Amino acid sequence: MTASSSRSLRRPLWLAAAGLGLGTAVTLGLVLGNPNRAEAEGAAASGPVVKGESVHLPPDGPQWQYIELAVAAEAPALAPLPAPGRVDLDEHRTSAVGSPMAGRVDQVRVRIGDRVKAGDRLFSVRSGAFADLDREVKSAETDVADKQRVADRVRELVGLQAAPEKDLLAAEAELRQAKLALQAAQSKKSSLSVSADGDNLFWVTAARAGTVVDLELTGGQEVTPDRDKPLLRISDLGEVLVIADMQEGDAADLREGQTARVRTQSGAVERRGKVERISEVVDPQRRTVEVRIRVVNEDRALRPNAFVEVTPEAPSGVKRLRVPATAVVTDGARSVIFVAREAGRLERVAVTTGRRRDGEVEVHGGLEPGSRFVARGALLLENTIELAN
Repeated sequence: MTASSSRSLRRPLWLAAAGLGLGTAVTLGLVLGNPNRAEAEGAAASGPVVKGESVHLPPDGPQWQYIELAVAAEAPALAPLPAPGRVDLDEHRTSAVGSPMAGRVDQVRVRIGDRVKAGDRLFSVRSGAFADLDREVKSAETDVADKQRVADRVRELVGLQAAPEKDLLAAEAELRQAKLALQAAQSKKSSLSVSADGDNLFWVTAARAGTVVDLELTGGQEVTPDRDKPLLRISDLGEVLVIADMQEGDAADLREGQTARVRTQSGAVERRGKVERISEVVDPQRRTVEVRIRVVNEDRALRPNAFVEVTPEAPSGVKRLRVPATAVVTDGARSVIFVAREAGRLERVAVTTGRRRDGEVEVHGGLEPGSRFVARGALLLENTIELAN
C-alpha cells in the first residue's frame, strides 16, 4: 500500500472515531483562533499527519470542528469522594461498669439502649464479701465506742489522781487507732459506689447519665471484680465519633479541625463534624487511612455501630489545575492530555491526575498553568495516533 493510499484511509477512520465518541458534531473551531497555513507547513492538506507523539492538523481541515481548545488554569481543589464510616463511642464520655465484689447477680433492671441517670440502680448482687465488709464496719464502730468509754474513764481517774498520766495517753492512742480502722472500713465501703439493700445484697448504680450501649449480664450470673470485660457500658451519646476509612490520596489533603459531612445510608440524617484525628498508618488490608470525626448528636439520631457515608469538605486555600474529564484519555497504565504547541500541532503529554468529580479532573503534574490543551476531542486524537502506529 502506498503512502498516499494510507493517508486516504486515515481520514475516514478519523471521522468514524469522531462520530462514535462525540455524537453530532457542532462546529466550534478553535477557541483561540485557527492556525494559518505557514505555521502548519508539513501537514497534509486533506487530513491529519502523525509524527511521534504529535498530531498535525491542516488549518482548514474538517477535524477542527471536533476539537476545542482551552487554557489550563488553577481552581479550588475538588472535594474528596464519600468514604465509608461507622458511628463509634467517645471513650471520654463512656463509663465501664462492673461488680466491685464477688457474688451472684440477683436482678438486672436495664437493657441495651435504655437511657439512665446518674445514681439509677442497674443490677443487684448477693455477696458474702459485702456482708463481711458490712460486719467489718459495724465491728469498727463498736471498737471505737468501747475505746471511747475507756479513754473517758481513764481521763476521769487521772483527774482524780487515781491513775497515772501515761494510762490516759495509752487509752487515747488506742482510741485513735480504732477511729482510723473505722475510717478505713467506711472508705472501703463507700468507694464501691453501691447502694446497700440488706446484709448481703447491694445495687450497682450508674456513675453518670447516658445510654446503656453494652450489656453482658443475666440473672444468676457469677461476677467478680477482676473480670476482663465490663458487665455493661454507659455512654453519653450527645457527641459521637465517626470512624471513616479514607483513601490515601484523600487523607493527604485532610487537616485536623476540617469540616466533614456525615450522612446515614438511608440519607435521612445528615450532620457536620470536625476532623479530630488522622492516622499516620495505612491499614495493610484495606489500604485506607483511619480518620476520626467528632459529631454533635443531641437528638441521638446517629446510633453507635451504624454505617455512614463521610464526605470531607474541599481543603480551603488549596489550588489545583482542573480540566474537563473529556480532556484526559486513560488506558489504565497512564493518562494523557493533548497540548497545543505551534499552530496545528497537538502533542500528547503524560500527566498525573488526582480526583475526578462532576465531569472534572485534577491534574497534579505534566500540564502547566497557562498552557493551551484540547478540552474536547482528545479521544479522537488518541485514536488517530494509535491507528497510525
